[in-house]
Amino acid sequence: MRTILDRVYTFAGTVSGLSIVIICLVILTRVTGRWFGIVIPSSDDFAGYLLASASFLALAYTFRSGTHIRVSLFTSRLSKNALLWLERLVLTIAALLVIFLAYQLTYMVWESWVFEEVTSGYIPIPLWVVQLPMSIGAVIFAIAVIDSAICSWLFGTPIPKSEEEELAESDTIDMPTSVRNNHE
Repeated sequence: MRTILDRVYTFAGTVSGLSIVIICLVILTRVTGRWFGIVIPSSDDFAGYLLASASFLALAYTFRSGTHIRVSLFTSRLSKNALLWLERLVLTIAALLVIFLAYQLTYMVWESWVFEEVTSGYIPIPLWVVQLPMSIGAVIFAIAVIDSAICSWLFGTPIPKSEEEELAESDTIDMPTSVRNNHE
């Protein structure tokens, strides 16, 4: 199960990255087209839709890789046992909030589909198509937070930390000899 979940998180992160690349291509096409007097209709709209997709699809991947912003000024002073209980509490509350977010976004997609809403830009697109990646990203993020909460409660697994956070919390920092000699 762990392998399947990690692949889902990685796939969502990859699609998020591809969305960013497509945003760059859309903007580049728009700028290039402007030089030749060609107007690319709704390019701003498409870039915005892709940005929303990229943002939501990246949530689970960044959470599981420990790259969400954390303020550890308070938590770094706690004992390991107190930190584990605080993380369990935070993960449980976060799971409830993210489940609510995923439900509301999914409901919004369903409503847009039922009422056959379209975007208000120059090129009308069914609104549910634009909203669906956000909903999928929120659902995958909810699964990631629930996954972390369950692992914390059952196995005592801490919230993933970034490499920088691990380095900052380590007792010693080993510097390569070449760097050490340059600073002396």
